[in-house]
Amino acid sequence: MNERKIDFVQSCPECQQNKASRHQPYGLSSPLELPYTPWQSITMDFITELPLSEGCDQLWVIIDRFTKMAHFLPLKKDKKTTGDLAVTFAKEVWKYHGLLTDIVSDLDSRFTSEM
Repeated sequence: MNERKIDFVQSCPECQQNKASRHQPYGLSSPLELPYTPWQSITMDFITELPLSEGCDQLWVIIDRFTKMAHFLPLKKDKKTTGDLAVTFAKEVWKYHGLLTDIVSDLDSRFTSEM
């Protein structure tokens, strides 16, 4: 008898679509404050596991949230520490745009693993 109920529920499209959620309600999204000048706020991410090109196998993408201008910085496969990234950032971004107000990131493991 119990197997018939299970078979019925599994074959019923309405039963499959109308299941109760098994997680907490999603939180409210809080939008980011809009930047009001160029290079005040940036977002960044990494594109990894690219084919090797001149010793580089990943890209560090840094985008200004106001103008949508971007820097695409190739990274060598051995540059994986936070210190190396800070030096690269200073040479390639800070030199041209100065000090930023905030950085939006997905908290890559390169930044969170050393905390």
